[in-house]
Amino acid sequence: VAIGCVGMFLLIDVTDIGDTPTGSYNEGALFAVSPPRYVTGYFISYISIQSFEGIIGSALSKVIPTALASGTFNSGLLATLVDTLGRACGDMFISLMGFVNLRQLMNLLFVPAFCIMTLCILAIRRYYDLLAV
Repeated sequence: VAIGCVGMFLLIDVTDIGDTPTGSYNEGALFAVSPPRYVTGYFISYISIQSFEGIIGSALSKVIPTALASGTFNSGLLATLVDTLGRACGDMFISLMGFVNLRQLMNLLFVPAFCIMTLCILAIRRYYDLLAV
């Protein structure tokens, strides 16, 4: 998850946080998000989040009650439904942030994601003994 935070931090455009009087993007600025930085940050965060999702799924399969492990409404279906709900909420959040300010869309998406991932790291460190399977 910490590596995912590094990837998310690479996606934050620090030069756009303040007020920019020009209508153009901050091409050539030192801390602006260039295409190589965007691809690198996205690749790192995507791989990290996907691998962490696999770890969570593995841990869930070990602690799920046997009543939820069989039948039609098993843990796999419930995980799929929660995943679909999360994707739908994420799509709505992206659309809302696009309506708020299209110019600041990257920061409106990646600053909250960076904060959420940092809070996840803090929660994992605080409750590590409870999460051990």
